[in-house]
Amino acid sequence: MRVLVTGGTGFVGAWTAKAAVDAGHEVRFLVRNPDRLQTSAAQIGLDVSDFRLGDITDADSISQAMDGCDSVVHAAAVVATDPSRAEEMIATNMLGAENVLGTAAALGLDPIVHVSSFTALFRPGLEMLRADLPVVGGTDAYGRTKSQVDLYARGMQDGGAPVVITYPGMVLGPPAGDQFGEAADGVESALKMRMLPGRSAAWTVVDVRDLAAVHAALLEPGRGPRRYMVGGKRIPIGSIAEMLRKITGTTVLPVPVPDLALRLLGRASDIVDSVSPIETPVSRSPISEAAMQYYTQMPPSDDSPSEKDLGVHYRGSLDTLDATVAGLRSVGRLSPSSA
Repeated sequence: MRVLVTGGTGFVGAWTAKAAVDAGHEVRFLVRNPDRLQTSAAQIGLDVSDFRLGDITDADSISQAMDGCDSVVHAAAVVATDPSRAEEMIATNMLGAENVLGTAAALGLDPIVHVSSFTALFRPGLEMLRADLPVVGGTDAYGRTKSQVDLYARGMQDGGAPVVITYPGMVLGPPAGDQFGEAADGVESALKMRMLPGRSAAWTVVDVRDLAAVHAALLEPGRGPRRYMVGGKRIPIGSIAEMLRKITGTTVLPVPVPDLALRLLGRASDIVDSVSPIETPVSRSPISEAAMQYYTQMPPSDDSPSEKDLGVHYRGSLDTLDATVAGLRSVGRLSPSSA
């Protein structure tokens, strides 16, 4: 099939495009700036000559880009941590979903793959992340926008549209050129601070190559609406610290800071951030109450349906972290002493 990929200049979108091409499909990119394809998707061996200029907020450009396509993978979204951009992010991502998913359904594309997030389903106290959970969404703007878009996508599913939704966890792995997932900031931070705070804190990590393999396996028409968790493995911070030590030789200490204290710190940071945005010394992402909720109350993810239905085998987390560290080192985000 010919597959339109939105967000192809980003981390997940570029690797998804590569997996689709490796599976025998043709890929077309919707981009605002084609130069960015050269620094991302092209760097992992993709032919980026088939692209269309446009934006997910411009319905006409989307319709033109879909001309001649059989399927679409919608991986584009605005991700912002600045509270002042919350409404912009919600409005843009909602309009983008309506344009991309709605236009694809009107044109008869099948399947229509929408990349959501575990944050659309997360709530404190949850025992297991499953794709059939009700949409809740986090307290942060990113969680809210993911939940709103997810409700729209599920509404399309209820109407019979061949929309397939994936729910990734923290996406790590080798970069696509200069593009990393936001979760790579956590790896960078842990190695620079040489510590990981929290008592029951954990990461749920999925390799970007495995997530891309799921998306490629979904590119089969006639299967109807489906939903899959692609959360990855839940790794306690003690295990993360040990894997980082094996990879880098750097000692990263798990520090038993009470989880409640971390969540209160996040709440206090939100209050201060509403007046004057602050950042941690080594991370570009502000501490927030929502981030600390995810960090300290992360449940495991039930990815078995994707393994059973799609034949995807998830690689070990040590491999994923090793590839992430190597990528951070290659672009100078980690010094030899910390990697």
